[in-house]
Amino acid sequence: MNVIIVEDEAIAARRLQRMLEKKGMQIVKTISSVAALKDQIHAPEQPELYFFDIHLNDGIVFEALEGIDFEIPIIFTTAYDQYAIKAFKQNSIDYLLKPIDEEELEVSITKYKKSQKQSVDLSALTALLSNATTTNTSPTYRERISVRIGDKIKSLTITDISLFYSDNKMNFLYTLEGRSYPIEQTIESTFKELDPKKFFRVNRGYIVSIEAISEVIAYSNSRLKVKITKGDQHEIIVSREKVKDFKQWLG
Repeated sequence: MNVIIVEDEAIAARRLQRMLEKKGMQIVKTISSVAALKDQIHAPEQPELYFFDIHLNDGIVFEALEGIDFEIPIIFTTAYDQYAIKAFKQNSIDYLLKPIDEEELEVSITKYKKSQKQSVDLSALTALLSNATTTNTSPTYRERISVRIGDKIKSLTITDISLFYSDNKMNFLYTLEGRSYPIEQTIESTFKELDPKKFFRVNRGYIVSIEAISEVIAYSNSRLKVKITKGDQHEIIVSREKVKDFKQWLG
């Protein structure tokens, strides 16, 4: 089966590709933007199945499908957006919640093979999403995050996490207990899912929880150094351009 992955997170895209290839699928290409997706959906050669991440860096994938009759089956992936999940269920669309679980992926593929269902009414889905968004007066932020430990998956509550950070091109979370776990998402995409009242991105590589901060110290070049509980091995520096906002965030 030929598949195209639409995903702007390189780590997540590679992981999904490995999972699909293990199931004998051929990945034709990976697309990371709405602009590139618009070109692809008008191309003469189409895959048998698409995997669509909903939110890309340059917009939402539905923008690429507006005003066209698109008949290729789609399995959507999403990291959060509970309102979107509700809309998918109402419209009988298959979706996978990130980080994607292999068993759930197998169920989705089996469902596709049995039904060979064509793409649903995207205008109806867009309306559902729009309605759900406007009726939710407050944003929905991630409350839990799953990490993989060997062949097992552990679910952590966001309140148990001190910080998220990057190291050697990999991304991690660090708990209040002082343990690190690798995560698939980038620091940028992770921050979008967190409550900005509780987490602050102090620089490109670190997101800090306000509950974990034990001390803030004046540092060189008008910067600040943040210390967290059980995190002495982490040198967390608030970049100079973020110092003012960080102080306001602290209250």
